[in-house]
Amino acid sequence: MKRVLYVDGASRGNPGPAAIGVVIQDERGRTLEELGEAIGEATNNVAEYRALLRGLDAVLRMGADEVEIRSDSQLLVRQLTGRYQVKSPGLRPLYEQVRLRLGQFRHRTVTYVPREANRRADELANRALGPVAPRALDLTVLLEASPEGVRATVPALPGVAILARTREEALQHIRALAEQAVRDLLGRGAPLPQEERIRVLLPPIVRPATSAGGPSPPESG
Repeated sequence: MKRVLYVDGASRGNPGPAAIGVVIQDERGRTLEELGEAIGEATNNVAEYRALLRGLDAVLRMGADEVEIRSDSQLLVRQLTGRYQVKSPGLRPLYEQVRLRLGQFRHRTVTYVPREANRRADELANRALGPVAPRALDLTVLLEASPEGVRATVPALPGVAILARTREEALQHIRALAEQAVRDLLGRGAPLPQEERIRVLLPPIVRPATSAGGPSPPESG
């Protein structure tokens, strides 16, 4: 009985929080089992090996005697096919465990596939990691007072402007408009604005001199 095994590992920080994704299919491409779980702190490569070990254990429990492993990790594939040596002390024990598992199959193959072909395993690993922390973008807001109120504009985002009654209202509304404009840019795949700040030296303030003692008395001849 043959099983096709897709595996993927993900790490945020490398090393950092890591997770694995596993998809098991039969020879006709029907998905039999899926798995995505966090594994704590690890590197990308360690996560790839952990995903493979988890998948091989599941395939063995199914009673399969033939396995085709598909991975988008060139390092993993080339190490298991003998093209690369395993020099990392952190990977060597995992590599040995994988070799022991593979020895239990009558026939096994390890194949490199592009990331698009391994999309589901990748999704499972990233879902197990949880949502990505939101990023922040610093933008300059210009505030101008006028008889009509306070006008707020964001120079880096053309068209983002608001007129409000108070400074607080202007800042509140302009932030919402800027966030929507940035989401629109990301949705279109457009680059985010970048700002450079410069320092401008202001001229010194000259005040007229005053005398604390009043006018000077006339000079005597």
